[in-house]
Amino acid sequence: MSGYGGDAGPAANIEYRIADLASRLAAGELGELGMRIETHGAAVTVRGTVPTAHCREEVLRAVRQELAGLAVHTDILIAEVDPPDHSEDLT
Repeated sequence: MSGYGGDAGPAANIEYRIADLASRLAAGELGELGMRIETHGAAVTVRGTVPTAHCREEVLRAVRQELAGLAVHTDILIAEVDPPDHSEDLT
């Protein structure tokens, strides 16, 4: 974690912590994902779509580290990138 919050508690400076998370995600190998990070009162929601389960775990790890102590809700979906294993019947 980047150290924001100090003695004021984990909810202090939420905007700075969110900015740190967004910068961390953008600077890493997951930078192209375009995760949305929004505040709702004292809670934070992180949502978006990632290509693999590994990418999802990396995003969740960063979220846990940067936003520790905050109420965080995640809605991170894994995109289906494999070709279908059968043809679609359009009858």
